[in-house]
Amino acid sequence: MASLLPIACGCAVAAAVAPALCAQAAADTSRVVVRGVVRFPDARPARGVAIALLEGSDASVTDSTGQFALRSTHRGIATLVARRIGFHPSALDLIVPLDTLVSLVLVPQPPSLTTMTVVAAGEYTLGSGTTASLSPLDVVQTPGAAGNVSRALQTLPGAQAVDEGSGLFVRGGDVTETRVLVDDAWLLSPARFDNPLGHVTATIDPFLLDRTVFAAGGFGAQYGNALSGLVRLETAGRPKKREGSATLSIGNAGVALAAAPSPRLGVRASANVNSMTAVTSTFGQAQPFDPPPQGGDVSGTIEWATGTAGRLRLFAVREGSRVGVRDAGVETGTTYSAQTGQNMTVLSWRDSATAWRPALTVGHSGFTRRENITGLQLGTQLGVTHVVGSLGWQSDRGLRVRVGADFERLSAQYDGALIATGLDTTRTLFEARSRSDRSGAFFETTWQDVRGVRVIAGVRTDRATITARRTVDPRLSVAWQRGRLGLTAALGVLHQVAEPTFFRPRDGQRDFAPMRVREAIVGAQLGGDSAGVRVELYDKQYTNLWQFTRDLDVAGGAQGHARGVDLLVRWRMGQLSRSRVSWSIVRSRRDDPHTGINAPALGDVTHSVSWITDRQLGSLRLSSALRYATGRPFTDIVGAAQSRDGLQPIWGAPNGDRMPGYLRSDLSASWYRPLAGTSAVVLWSSLSNLFDRNNVMRYRWSADYSERLPVRAPFNRVLYAGATLLF
Repeated sequence: MASLLPIACGCAVAAAVAPALCAQAAADTSRVVVRGVVRFPDARPARGVAIALLEGSDASVTDSTGQFALRSTHRGIATLVARRIGFHPSALDLIVPLDTLVSLVLVPQPPSLTTMTVVAAGEYTLGSGTTASLSPLDVVQTPGAAGNVSRALQTLPGAQAVDEGSGLFVRGGDVTETRVLVDDAWLLSPARFDNPLGHVTATIDPFLLDRTVFAAGGFGAQYGNALSGLVRLETAGRPKKREGSATLSIGNAGVALAAAPSPRLGVRASANVNSMTAVTSTFGQAQPFDPPPQGGDVSGTIEWATGTAGRLRLFAVREGSRVGVRDAGVETGTTYSAQTGQNMTVLSWRDSATAWRPALTVGHSGFTRRENITGLQLGTQLGVTHVVGSLGWQSDRGLRVRVGADFERLSAQYDGALIATGLDTTRTLFEARSRSDRSGAFFETTWQDVRGVRVIAGVRTDRATITARRTVDPRLSVAWQRGRLGLTAALGVLHQVAEPTFFRPRDGQRDFAPMRVREAIVGAQLGGDSAGVRVELYDKQYTNLWQFTRDLDVAGGAQGHARGVDLLVRWRMGQLSRSRVSWSIVRSRRDDPHTGINAPALGDVTHSVSWITDRQLGSLRLSSALRYATGRPFTDIVGAAQSRDGLQPIWGAPNGDRMPGYLRSDLSASWYRPLAGTSAVVLWSSLSNLFDRNNVMRYRWSADYSERLPVRAPFNRVLYAGATLLF
C-alpha cells in the first residue's frame, strides 16, 4: 500500500509542486511583465505585498519601495489582486499585455472580533493550534516524509516517533486508536503488530488531496469511534483548466492529468509505480529485503458543480504493494513477506448556498493482505461501508447548530495455515469471520460572542452490534482570544470499538465492551500561523483496553493513562525562509496484556522533537528536517528454559528496557525551469538519512536466546534524483 512506498516516491511527488514556490523567482524573457507599485493611503510604499493574477498561478511580491514585476503567460482580460494580512485586498481589472505602470492602494482592515478559526468542534486553529492543517505542498515539502501524509503528520506535536513506519501513535495512544477519514468516510488503516518495517498505516497520495487536518485530541461530537487521534483528508476538487505532469526517478514513475470539459465538470486521473530494487542495488540495504518494497496506485476524481455553492464528487483509488524481509522475527532465521491491496470509493455531496447546509457521504473501503512468516500463512480481508449525513444551520448572531448520523458495516475475515516443512501442503489452523454494524448520532452547537469567547458543546451516542452496548459521549470545548493571545480548554469522553480481530467469543459469551478514554486539555497560544508559540497540556484516562499478548491471545479490560505537554514554535526569517519546531513530552502507561502489570505503553516515547526548515534561493528551494526521539520501551529476553515444546525464552519486566535514541536528518532540493508556453521542468534531489544513522527499530535473538542482535532501520543513507515535466 502507499504507506510502504519509499522516499523516492515522496521526492517525485514533491517535485511536481515545486513550481508553485519557484515561479515568482524564475525568469523567463518570453513572458509578459506587469509592473506596478503598491502604496498605503498615506502614500508610503507597501513592502511584502503578495501580487497575483486570478486567471493563473503567476505571483510576485513588492520590494522595499512598494514596486513589483509580475511575469505571466496570460493574455487578455485579467484581474490583478494585492493582498497583505491586516488590509483589505485591492483588485484591478486590466488587459494583458499593457505598457503602463499599475498603481494599487491597500486600505487597513478593521480588527476583527477574533482571529480564531474553528476547523471543527473541539479542533482549533489559533495560528497552528490543536489542529494543524497541512496542504499537499506542506506534505511533499517535508524532507524524509516520502510524500506520505502520515510521515508528515509525525512531525507535528502530539505524534510519537515509535519507529520508522507510518503509524500514528498520538499522545501515548496505540496506532489502532487513530481514525483516518476521506471526505468523512472511514479509510481502513490496519497496522500489523511487530511489522518488520515498522507500524504501517494506510493514507492517500497527497496529490489527490486538497487539505489534511490532524487532531491530537479535543475533536467534537461529529466524530466517533476514535480513541486518540483523527486525520481528516479532503480530496482535491475539480480543476479549472487542463494540466498534467510526468515524473521519472530511480525509484518512481508516474503521470497525473486533469481536465475541465465544461465550466461545471472537472476530472482528475493519476497512476504511479514504485520499486526500491534499483535503490537497494546502488546504495545497499540495512535490512535483507527479499524482495525490496514495491507497489503502485491508480486513482480518479469526477466532480460536478450542482449550484453556486454545491458540488457532487466521486473519488476512487486502488493501491497495492509487496515486500519481503529475512531475519524478521524475534528468532534469527525468521522470514517475512506480504502482499497487500487497498481500495476506496467515496461519493460526497455538499451545499452551502443557504443558511441550511446539508452534507452526505457514502463510502466503501477494502483491504486485503497475505502474509508468510516462516512456515505460517496469514490472511486478512476487511471491508467497510460508511454512510454519513448531517445538516447545519447558522444564524446571523454567531450561533451554529449541526445534527447528524452515521452508519457503518464492517466485515472481517481472518485465516491461518501451517506450511509443512519440505512439502507443498498446508494445514488450516483457523478461519474466522465476523461482522459488526455501528450506528451513531450527534448534536452540537457553537456559540461565539463579541468578546472573543467561543463555546462548542455536543453529545454523540453510538451502538455496535459486536459490543451490544450503547455509549454516550458528552464533549465541551471553550476558547478565548484577545489579539495575539489565545486560550483553549476541552473536556470529553470518547469510545472506540476494538478491531474485529480482538473479538473471540468463548462459551457463548459476548463481553466485548468498547474501549473508553476521558480526556482533559488546556492550551495557550501567542502569535499566528507564520510566527508564534503554542503549548498544550493534556491528561487521558483509559479503561477497558483490548490488547494482544506475546502469544497472540486476547486480553481485555486493561486500564491506563497518558499525560504530557505539546509545544509548537513557528518563525520566519524574511519572506523566503520559515522554520517550525515541535516538541512532545509524554508519560503513557497501560496494563501489560501478558502479565497484567501496569507498565510503560508502546507509545511511551518520552520526548519527540522535529525541526523543519524551508529556504527559497531564487529558482532553488532547499528544505531540511531533523528528528530526535528517546527510545521506545520493549520487553527484553533475560534467559531461556527447556520445555516440552523446545527451548523457550524467559521474558524480563514488561517494557522494562528501552531502545537507543532515534536521530535522523534529511535534505531535499528542487530547481524550476520554464519551457515553451506553459510547460516547465523540475529537477530535484533528496539526501535521506544524511548522517547514515544506525537507528535501531527492534531486536532479534540468537537461536538459544543468549545473544541480542539489533535490527537497523530499513534504509541506509541514499541520494535520490529525478525530473518532473509539467504540461
